[in-house]
Amino acid sequence: MVEAMLAHRHPLVPGIGIDYRENDGPPEWFAPAYHLARANGLRATAHAGEFGMPWTNVAIAVDALGVDRIDHGYTVIDNPDFAQRMRDMGMVFTVVPTNSYYLRTMTPQEWAQDHPIRKMLAMGLALHPNSDDPQLHRVSPAGAWELMYSHMGVSRDDLRAMMLAGIRASWAGKAQKAEWSAHWPQEFEQLCTQVSWEEDAASRR
Repeated sequence: MVEAMLAHRHPLVPGIGIDYRENDGPPEWFAPAYHLARANGLRATAHAGEFGMPWTNVAIAVDALGVDRIDHGYTVIDNPDFAQRMRDMGMVFTVVPTNSYYLRTMTPQEWAQDHPIRKMLAMGLALHPNSDDPQLHRVSPAGAWELMYSHMGVSRDDLRAMMLAGIRASWAGKAQKAEWSAHWPQEFEQLCTQVSWEEDAASRR
Protein backbone atom coordinates (compact mmCIF):
# COMPACT_ATOMS: atom_id res chain seq x y z
CA MET A 1 0.00 0.00 0.00
CA VAL A 2 2.78 2.45 0.89
CA GLU A 3 4.55 1.67 -2.38
CA ALA A 4 1.34 2.47 -4.27
CA MET A 5 0.96 5.73 -2.33
CA LEU A 6 4.50 6.75 -3.19
CA ALA A 7 3.96 5.92 -6.85
CA HIS A 8 0.82 8.08 -6.94
CA ARG A 9 1.39 10.89 -4.44
CA HIS A 10 -1.61 13.05 -3.69
CA PRO A 11 -1.75 16.15 -1.47
CA LEU A 12 -4.92 14.93 0.23
CA VAL A 13 -3.19 11.73 1.38
CA PRO A 14 -0.38 13.00 3.62
CA GLY A 15 0.30 9.90 5.68
CA ILE A 16 -0.52 6.41 6.90
CA GLY A 17 -2.02 4.74 9.94
CA ILE A 18 -3.10 1.40 11.33
CA ASP A 19 -6.25 0.78 13.33
CA TYR A 20 -8.73 -1.57 14.87
CA ARG A 21 -7.75 -4.96 16.32
CA GLU A 22 -4.13 -4.55 17.36
CA ASN A 23 -4.45 -7.74 19.37
CA ASP A 24 -4.67 -9.57 16.03
CA GLY A 25 -2.13 -7.38 14.23
CA PRO A 26 0.48 -5.93 16.59
CA PRO A 27 2.21 -2.71 15.56
CA GLU A 28 5.65 -4.25 15.08
CA TRP A 29 4.34 -6.16 12.06
CA PHE A 30 4.09 -2.86 10.19
CA ALA A 31 7.54 -1.46 10.92
CA PRO A 32 8.87 -1.92 7.33
CA ALA A 33 5.89 -0.07 5.87
CA TYR A 34 6.29 2.77 8.36
CA HIS A 35 10.00 3.05 7.71
CA LEU A 36 9.35 3.31 3.98
CA ALA A 37 6.64 5.91 4.53
CA ARG A 38 8.71 8.07 6.86
CA ALA A 39 11.78 7.86 4.63
CA ASN A 40 9.66 9.36 1.86
CA GLY A 41 8.12 12.17 3.86
CA LEU A 42 4.74 10.67 4.73
CA ARG A 43 3.25 11.37 8.15
CA ALA A 44 2.31 8.53 10.49
CA THR A 45 -0.16 7.64 13.21
CA ALA A 46 -1.29 4.37 14.78
CA HIS A 47 -4.00 2.99 16.99
CA ALA A 48 -2.21 1.56 20.01
CA GLY A 49 -3.08 0.77 23.61
CA GLU A 50 -6.69 0.02 22.69
CA PHE A 51 -8.61 -3.21 23.36
CA GLY A 52 -6.72 -3.48 26.65
CA MET A 53 -3.45 -4.09 24.82
CA PRO A 54 -0.35 -3.24 26.88
CA TRP A 55 1.42 0.11 27.04
CA THR A 56 4.32 -1.50 25.20
CA ASN A 57 2.24 -1.31 22.01
CA VAL A 58 2.20 2.45 22.42
CA ALA A 59 5.97 2.46 22.94
CA ILE A 60 6.47 0.36 19.81
CA ALA A 61 4.32 2.76 17.79
CA VAL A 62 6.43 5.68 18.99
CA ASP A 63 9.90 4.15 18.91
CA ALA A 64 9.70 1.53 16.16
CA LEU A 65 7.10 3.06 13.84
CA GLY A 66 8.01 6.72 14.40
CA VAL A 67 4.44 8.00 14.64
CA ASP A 68 3.57 11.70 14.88
CA ARG A 69 0.62 11.03 17.19
CA ILE A 70 -1.13 8.14 18.93
CA ASP A 71 -4.76 7.18 18.43
CA HIS A 72 -6.26 6.03 21.76
CA GLY A 73 -3.15 5.00 23.72
CA TYR A 74 -5.18 4.38 26.87
CA THR A 75 -2.84 1.87 28.50
CA VAL A 76 -0.09 4.49 28.64
CA ILE A 77 -1.45 5.12 32.14
CA ASP A 78 -0.08 1.75 33.23
CA ASN A 79 3.50 3.02 33.03
CA PRO A 80 3.86 6.46 34.65
CA ASP A 81 7.49 6.81 33.56
CA PHE A 82 6.58 6.20 29.93
CA ALA A 83 3.57 8.51 30.27
CA GLN A 84 5.90 11.23 31.56
CA ARG A 85 8.15 10.69 28.56
CA MET A 86 5.16 11.12 26.25
CA ARG A 87 4.22 14.29 28.10
CA ASP A 88 7.74 15.66 27.76
CA MET A 89 7.71 14.83 24.03
CA GLY A 90 4.40 16.62 23.58
CA MET A 91 2.90 13.50 22.02
CA VAL A 92 -0.77 14.04 21.24
CA PHE A 93 -3.29 11.26 21.92
CA THR A 94 -6.54 11.32 19.97
CA VAL A 95 -9.17 9.89 22.30
CA VAL A 96 -12.78 8.78 21.98
CA PRO A 97 -14.91 9.07 25.15
CA THR A 98 -17.32 6.42 23.85
CA ASN A 99 -14.50 4.03 22.97
CA SER A 100 -16.02 0.65 22.20
CA TYR A 101 -13.64 -1.46 24.29
CA TYR A 102 -14.28 0.45 27.48
CA LEU A 103 -18.02 0.68 26.95
CA ARG A 104 -18.13 -3.07 26.59
CA THR A 105 -16.07 -3.75 29.69
CA MET A 106 -17.53 -1.13 32.04
CA THR A 107 -21.03 -0.56 33.36
CA PRO A 108 -22.67 2.77 32.49
CA GLN A 109 -21.99 3.91 36.04
CA GLU A 110 -18.30 2.98 35.83
CA TRP A 111 -17.69 4.30 32.35
CA ALA A 112 -17.67 8.04 33.01
CA GLN A 113 -15.71 7.77 36.25
CA ASP A 114 -13.17 5.10 35.33
CA HIS A 115 -12.39 5.62 31.65
CA PRO A 116 -8.59 5.97 31.23
CA ILE A 117 -9.11 9.37 29.62
CA ARG A 118 -9.52 10.80 33.12
CA LYS A 119 -6.14 9.47 34.24
CA MET A 120 -4.50 10.62 31.02
CA LEU A 121 -5.81 14.10 31.68
CA ALA A 122 -4.56 13.99 35.28
CA MET A 123 -1.12 12.93 34.01
CA GLY A 124 -0.94 16.07 31.89
CA LEU A 125 -0.94 14.25 28.56
CA ALA A 126 -1.95 16.17 25.44
CA LEU A 127 -5.37 14.94 24.34
CA HIS A 128 -7.61 15.65 21.39
CA PRO A 129 -11.15 14.18 21.43
CA ASN A 130 -12.68 12.96 18.22
CA SER A 131 -15.05 10.36 16.81
CA ASP A 132 -12.68 7.80 15.24
CA ASP A 133 -15.30 5.64 13.46
CA PRO A 134 -18.59 7.46 14.18
CA GLN A 135 -20.75 4.39 13.54
CA LEU A 136 -18.65 2.07 15.69
CA HIS A 137 -18.23 4.51 18.57
CA ARG A 138 -21.68 6.10 18.18
CA VAL A 139 -20.46 9.66 18.55
CA SER A 140 -19.88 12.68 16.33
CA PRO A 141 -16.80 14.90 16.67
CA ALA A 142 -18.94 17.56 18.36
CA GLY A 143 -20.52 14.93 20.57
CA ALA A 144 -17.10 13.73 21.69
CA TRP A 145 -16.20 17.24 22.85
CA GLU A 146 -19.51 17.63 24.70
CA LEU A 147 -18.97 14.33 26.51
CA MET A 148 -15.48 15.37 27.56
CA TYR A 149 -17.01 18.34 29.38
CA SER A 150 -20.22 16.79 30.63
CA HIS A 151 -18.90 13.36 31.68
CA MET A 152 -15.09 13.34 31.78
CA GLY A 153 -14.66 16.33 34.08
CA VAL A 154 -12.61 18.53 31.77
CA SER A 155 -12.63 22.30 32.25
CA ARG A 156 -12.91 25.10 29.74
CA ASP A 157 -9.14 25.52 29.93
CA ASP A 158 -8.72 21.80 29.26
CA LEU A 159 -10.88 22.11 26.16
CA ARG A 160 -8.82 25.05 24.94
CA ALA A 161 -5.63 23.02 25.41
CA MET A 162 -7.18 20.13 23.52
CA MET A 163 -8.06 22.42 20.64
CA LEU A 164 -4.45 23.60 20.44
CA ALA A 165 -3.20 20.00 20.71
CA GLY A 166 -5.39 19.10 17.76
CA ILE A 167 -3.84 21.86 15.66
CA ARG A 168 -0.36 20.76 16.65
CA ALA A 169 -1.05 17.11 15.84
CA SER A 170 -2.82 17.71 12.54
CA TRP A 171 -1.19 17.00 9.20
CA ALA A 172 -2.15 20.33 7.72
CA GLY A 173 0.58 22.53 6.27
CA LYS A 174 2.56 24.94 8.43
CA ALA A 175 0.79 27.99 7.04
CA GLN A 176 -2.64 26.51 7.70
CA LYS A 177 -1.69 25.50 11.24
CA ALA A 178 -0.30 28.96 11.92
CA GLU A 179 -3.57 30.52 10.74
CA TRP A 180 -5.63 28.21 12.95
CA SER A 181 -3.34 28.88 15.93
CA ALA A 182 -3.78 32.64 15.46
CA HIS A 183 -7.55 32.68 15.01
CA TRP A 184 -9.11 29.71 16.75
CA PRO A 185 -8.14 30.71 20.33
CA GLN A 186 -9.78 34.10 19.76
CA GLU A 187 -12.93 32.48 18.41
CA PHE A 188 -12.88 30.01 21.30
CA GLU A 189 -12.84 32.83 23.86
CA GLN A 190 -15.61 34.67 22.01
CA LEU A 191 -17.78 31.55 22.02
CA CYS A 192 -17.08 31.02 25.71
CA THR A 193 -18.67 34.39 26.49
CA GLN A 194 -21.88 33.10 24.92
CA VAL A 195 -22.00 29.92 27.01
CA SER A 196 -23.00 29.56 30.64
CA TRP A 197 -20.40 27.44 32.40
CA GLU A 198 -22.62 26.37 35.26
CA GLU A 199 -20.20 23.91 36.82
CA ASP A 200 -16.45 23.93 37.06
CA ALA A 201 -14.32 20.88 36.42
CA ALA A 202 -13.74 20.16 40.11
CA SER A 203 -17.45 19.73 40.82
CA ARG A 204 -17.82 17.21 38.00
CA ARG A 205 -14.75 15.09 38.74
